[in-house]
Amino acid sequence: MRIAILLLLNLLAQYVSANELLWQKLRTEADLVVLMRHTQPTGGNPLTWDESGRCEGESMLTVEGKEHARKIGEAFADHGIKASVISSPMCRCRDTARIAFGEAVVTDAALREIATADRERTRAFERKAQSLIAGKRGSSPVVFVSHRPNIDLLSMELVGEGELVVARANENGELTVLGKIQILP
Repeated sequence: MRIAILLLLNLLAQYVSANELLWQKLRTEADLVVLMRHTQPTGGNPLTWDESGRCEGESMLTVEGKEHARKIGEAFADHGIKASVISSPMCRCRDTARIAFGEAVVTDAALREIATADRERTRAFERKAQSLIAGKRGSSPVVFVSHRPNIDLLSMELVGEGELVVARANENGELTVLGKIQILP
């Protein structure tokens, strides 16, 4: 039993250490990007987008999703990190971004969810995302709030709700993944 407890404590210490190393990189290194999936949504059609911004028919954040977004924003503030924020215009992403980071969020229609077999739509998303990331990269990190298939396309990483993929962006907005941070709801 003691050995199992010691192994568990050792794994926990390694996990905390890896998270802190990524937070330190976000505070001190240039050209970093955090890819973040929106927090918990409910209702609506996940592919519906209300271009008017009123969110009619769209999936919206649950109370738990809103609280999780607040916790993510608090984690950035607690670590002294002020980021530029880019988001899908779909309400669950836009709301996650605004709750976590405030109103200064860049959105673009091309950034909406790409759960489609339309090759041109996928290419348009990738070009726009990389262009925005390249244009915002610099001394402070960029947070890119998006959808699972979009993040998978950019990083080849599967993400959970509110999970953070930390990557380095080159001058073209292409990403090299450094690791993940999990902020529990």
